[in-house]
Amino acid sequence: MSGSPYIRRRLCTAVALGLLGPLCAMAQTQDGSNQAASTNAHAAQQKTGTQPSRKAPQQAAQLGTIIVTANKREERLQDVPMAVSVLDDTKLERQNALSFTDYASQIPGLNVISSGEGWTQLVLRGITSGGRQPNATVGTYVDDTPFGSSTVYSAGSVLTPDIDPSDLQRIEVLRGPQGTLYGSNTLGGLIKFVTTPPDATQASARIGFSTSSVDGGGSGYGAHATVNLPLITDKLALRVNVYDRDDPGYINNITTGKSQIDEAKVSGARTQLLWTPNDKVSVRFSALAQNLNSNGLANQGIDINPATLQPIYGWPNQARAASTGLFKIKYRLYDLTVNADFGWAKLISTTSYGTLRFNENTDITSLYGPVLNPLFGLTNGGYSELQPIALNKVTQELRLQSPADQTWEWRAGLFFTHEHTTDNQSILSFDASTGVPIALPTLGVIGEGPAIFREWAGYGDLTWHATSQLSILVGARYSNDYTSYTQTSNGLLIGNTDFTILGRDHPVTYLFNPSYKFSDDVMAYIRVASGFRPGGPNVGVPPGLGAPLTFDPDKLVNYEVGLKSLMLDKRMSFEGDVFYIDWSKVQLTTTVGGISFLGNGGKATSKGAELSWTYRPLRGLTLSANTTYTKAELAANTPSGSIYGLKGDPLPYVPKWSANLGADYDFPISGDWSGFVGGNFSYTGARDAEFNPVPGPRVRLPAYNNLDLHAGVNVSNWTVEVYAKNLANKRGITAVWPETINPIASPFQATYQTPRTIGMSASLDF
Repeated sequence: MSGSPYIRRRLCTAVALGLLGPLCAMAQTQDGSNQAASTNAHAAQQKTGTQPSRKAPQQAAQLGTIIVTANKREERLQDVPMAVSVLDDTKLERQNALSFTDYASQIPGLNVISSGEGWTQLVLRGITSGGRQPNATVGTYVDDTPFGSSTVYSAGSVLTPDIDPSDLQRIEVLRGPQGTLYGSNTLGGLIKFVTTPPDATQASARIGFSTSSVDGGGSGYGAHATVNLPLITDKLALRVNVYDRDDPGYINNITTGKSQIDEAKVSGARTQLLWTPNDKVSVRFSALAQNLNSNGLANQGIDINPATLQPIYGWPNQARAASTGLFKIKYRLYDLTVNADFGWAKLISTTSYGTLRFNENTDITSLYGPVLNPLFGLTNGGYSELQPIALNKVTQELRLQSPADQTWEWRAGLFFTHEHTTDNQSILSFDASTGVPIALPTLGVIGEGPAIFREWAGYGDLTWHATSQLSILVGARYSNDYTSYTQTSNGLLIGNTDFTILGRDHPVTYLFNPSYKFSDDVMAYIRVASGFRPGGPNVGVPPGLGAPLTFDPDKLVNYEVGLKSLMLDKRMSFEGDVFYIDWSKVQLTTTVGGISFLGNGGKATSKGAELSWTYRPLRGLTLSANTTYTKAELAANTPSGSIYGLKGDPLPYVPKWSANLGADYDFPISGDWSGFVGGNFSYTGARDAEFNPVPGPRVRLPAYNNLDLHAGVNVSNWTVEVYAKNLANKRGITAVWPETINPIASPFQATYQTPRTIGMSASLDF
């Protein structure tokens, strides 16, 4: 697909037209007895919550029933009146999907702004102001627990964890704002990692090994093990998962002569203890740990000319000062969930404590060297920013909800969170070739924090099942946010500051969500939902500067119409929606007196359509496709002093068109031997990069595509697989950023999709 962009557009149009075809089949109707039998079958499947296993996926010609918890209660995916996509454990494992970049294209409306492993911004439905926006617009949950920061003080928009898939049951992606049930930072939607719970009925274990090689780069390995132990039969069980990986790199630093500087070591574990004293009560405790370490990822990227997009030092090279590039992240998350069924209602309590420890040392020689080296008479001075961040977060949620099988279905909840953040930044000086420190006057030391964020929220919703076909859901959430922020600084480049600022907000979100079932397998819905991100005290704005000391929450409203359908005796599914989003008071970076801070005033809209289709034409073969059209743009000129943008300018990194085609085939071979083969082809359209802080042309990133293939065999308790990622070895750019003090001058650093990666894996169940 390296030819004309018109060919690429025709691909997306063809996929869209192909996906609309199943609508013609919706005229088929079922008699009442068939509908009743289907409803009873679904109810039974819903009750058991059964899912296909990794080893032997469901072989029936019909598509399997998918149970999700998107609405914080178990229900059939077909019955959820909003846009939800699911990736199950089998698909994740077979694709060797280790990060968002491995599977984002398979989710309509989801794209990523990746600046390297561990540094990824999630974008749903085009809601982003750029790769360096300070706070997330997509929420992340692990089971019922929020993950990551809710504020701008700890890089919450880009420090998004890639949860190891070996202990996942599925990933649910909720598109559109989720402000009522899930609260702040879900403007675009939510990613929910659903882990596999302990099983108190039988013991089991699984071990796996993998190896991989990147074209032009290094080799890596991976190992993981999972064990499930019933401690008291049917009552108490323990599940433990551990993993360790070496993810290979391919980028070379010509200054130091080091190769594969983007190599990363990832390790972690998850432990769960589940106690079910009876069929009315369950208690689950879990602990998650994940570490990522690299000596070069802080300097991720290849140096390019922004005008030509060609590497300055050749492929795949960069030039970074010695002793820089350190990148370390440690995530910890502990949570306790209690479920109690009183019959007339269920009570759910979720308590969590999470920490983040982040440390990086980024080369900024290109930024400050041209100014400071002449000032101090240096010929080879190097400069870096050392930045440790520490986050401690406590959450508590209490939720009481009625049974789902009554005319008036209700839910009420309380939520509390407390965050404590520190972010310290120091500018270091040294010899750029050797890394030996150079003694200079203090250039800059900033202590951001402690930043303390506290939120109390109450929410509720009510669903009226007016008939067996018509349901109307309304909901609302009220939040009371308080933030205290302290900053100290000193140094030649920063100046002296010492101040504390307080901020308070009271955002309200709402939901209106009627739905209508034409039959048990065909549903249409309307969804009007709002979302917000918290405001708070400004970073780097001392009193007396004349700039606002605080910034307000930004808000959006999403208007959506959707359709879900199962057809051809449940062998085909179709989901489609169209949406319009009005985003107001967008939080944008503004500069006054040489000091940058956050301000409000930006306006943007996003409108588009999302279509997805799955078809099982014969036993073992599953075909899938999706396509997304998104037009996300500024609705007004950006305010004076902020980033430079005019009405109608597209939002950063949002392709108008994206598409994905997939196929998976499971087949018997002989005896207890069986095989599988599959692949995905994805297309990401052209995108405009970051807004510039000054007038000037934006970098335009060309479209790119990706082809992944995998094949393997199952024999006895073994599974052996070979796979290829980016088989065509394309060089699609996922993010760019200027390196000099002139934001539109060369060089820029560019992050690319990982070159062709060939690997194999083997796993044993026992």
